Amino acid sequence: MVVETQLQVTRVRPTLPAPALLAAATGAGLVVGAATSFGQTLLGDTAFQALVNAVSPWLVVPFLLGALARTWWLATSAGLLVCVGEVAGYYVVADLRGFAVGSGLLVWVVAGVVGGPLFGAAGRSWRTATGRWRGAGVAALVGCWVAEAIVTYGLVLHRLDEAIVMVAGAAVLTVALTSRGRQGRAVLRWLPAAVLLGAVGFAGVHALLS
Repeated sequence: MVVETQLQVTRVRPTLPAPALLAAATGAGLVVGAATSFGQTLLGDTAFQALVNAVSPWLVVPFLLGALARTWWLATSAGLLVCVGEVAGYYVVADLRGFAVGSGLLVWVVAGVVGGPLFGAAGRSWRTATGRWRGAGVAALVGCWVAEAIVTYGLVLHRLDEAIVMVAGAAVLTVALTSRGRQGRAVLRWLPAAVLLGAVGFAGVHALLS
């Protein structure tokens, strides 16, 4: 008789304690926002300027920090702190550098208050979700990149080269993030809805800014 022994391995899921996570979220948001101002100078007049002018790249940071949260409340709180910090860091540094900050500050604050918690939760979903919600977190992030490429850089600005950069960024994120737990098929199932919702959101933002 052959006896089969199964070895159960407990996976260690990396998380951060609440104070460390919230501090990291605040600091990361301020740094990314400040760096964006300098990035716009560095990448200006190139196709890669989309990476420092678009909304979607800012959402990667709350997503990643949300993935380190132990609870949903921490994930959404960290996402909020990141996005508000990004807006604050960007506008303060841009102003100090002598650049006009424009009149869209309130819109971006509201977008950060809504988008930060959403993508913080999406990050935690990427790490923990099972069943029907599996893949939804990654689809939300990737769908945002694709939707911005279509609406902002395709339909509004008519900048094909920057739209291609955004789609390429979405592809890189898909490959990098779906390697965890083989979520590829689950992400593709959620992606059309994510792109549609993202497109509606970006259309709304452009309507407010116009």
